[in-house]
Amino acid sequence: MANDSEMAPGREAQWEYGNCPITPDHTYSGHRISPLYLQVRHNRRDEAMIWFGSLGSGFVVQETLLNEFEKCGFTGYQTRSATVRFRDGSISTEYREFIVTGWAGMARPESGIRLVKNCPACLMKRYSAISDYGNLIDWTQWTGDDFFIVWPMPLYTFVSDRFAQWLQTRRVKSFWLMGPEDRARLIGKNGFGPGRLSDYLPEELAIKYGRPLGL
Repeated sequence: MANDSEMAPGREAQWEYGNCPITPDHTYSGHRISPLYLQVRHNRRDEAMIWFGSLGSGFVVQETLLNEFEKCGFTGYQTRSATVRFRDGSISTEYREFIVTGWAGMARPESGIRLVKNCPACLMKRYSAISDYGNLIDWTQWTGDDFFIVWPMPLYTFVSDRFAQWLQTRRVKSFWLMGPEDRARLIGKNGFGPGRLSDYLPEELAIKYGRPLGL
């Protein structure tokens, strides 16, 4: 998932900011509320997926590919409007920002991930690093969607086997399917500080999944 894009100069992204009511140390930026405007460092207009953000944590998808997703019945996502500016200055509005909405709950305790810091006022949390990648997902919490996240790793998009197989058969450019050995190499060993669940999921889903877990 090579990241060769950035927020375009002159297009200031607007964010929703929050402050902890009990300590100034927990000032944080939440989710972006302005439309996505990307500037990419290439002119490859045939790329159906373009990644951006930390570790390629976000991506846009061409509408033609999204139509195929819909025909195949893939679930666990929403889309928002996006504008992509290529290196030669041309503009495309044929991409949509991809928002993962599927859910697989909290990482299993057997993975080594545990809560080490917790602010009850603003829900800011810190988790320990993962140690056992094979025991990460508790499948009893999975919604069954083809795209989903696992807490506290919302920056990583997890996909179902059927979507992974379809994607490889379709030969879509600009993606990388990671197995356990890739996770061990790429995911940091310093733990996770993901912020709030509402920074990643639509508000109604953040309440549905997060409130029972204090997220």
